[in-house]
Amino acid sequence: MSNVNVRPLTKIFRLAAFLALTCASLLAQDSKYAGIIRGIVLDATHQPVEDAKVRASFTGGFSGIVPSARTDKSGHFVIQRLLWGEWYVTASKEQDSYPDESNAFYSGFSSTPVTVDLGADNPEQFVTVHLGQKAGSISGTITDAETGKPVEPCARLQWKSVPCIFWSGYGLLKSKFYLLVPADTGITLMVWEWGYEPWIYRSEDGDDALRVHASDQLKLQVRLTPNHDKARQPTDDELKKMRESISAGGCDDLPALR
Repeated sequence: MSNVNVRPLTKIFRLAAFLALTCASLLAQDSKYAGIIRGIVLDATHQPVEDAKVRASFTGGFSGIVPSARTDKSGHFVIQRLLWGEWYVTASKEQDSYPDESNAFYSGFSSTPVTVDLGADNPEQFVTVHLGQKAGSISGTITDAETGKPVEPCARLQWKSVPCIFWSGYGLLKSKFYLLVPADTGITLMVWEWGYEPWIYRSEDGDDALRVHASDQLKLQVRLTPNHDKARQPTDDELKKMRESISAGGCDDLPALR
């Protein structure tokens, strides 16, 4: 009778069991990302909208890229691999002046996004999403008033009537910029950068809030005047604060006005 060494077989069985458990665990985790939102985007006349951007924003804790999709020629879209839970869906088409109303700067407190609740019992849903109101826009350049060189500043746009609604950050307005703004809404604008006096929008008649009609464009030439700080280098603490502000994309510390 031949002798059989069972140790190699035991190792094989253990490995197979481990792989089976791992696959089962991965499949269980993957099932949480099985949600699908299908739908169609319509304009104010209830016509399908091609090449609109649709975003699905998770109402629970979520970090990373916001799931999105583009509509096809018939206005349809599909967003897949979504977590179980509640999502709200918005649509935009900035090239036609329809902003992303998931940003409160555009929608204020009147946003009514489509809400979808995904789960094991309803893993897939079809929704109809309407574009919001058309926006106006501002465009122009930001340069050094003495040299004419481009300046990449921090900017803050704020609803004059509701100051708690604002949008600020580095890169929001670049040295050459184009940005949608809520139509027929008074918006204050401040632009600043290290070594320059803050620039505040003023119309020709002295109004401190810009107001643009839907689909209209206001052109601005922002010229930043150098101040006494330009002659000295920022301290290490100032540099650290500037880097942190840039990395966070924000600049909530407003400069002191003279």
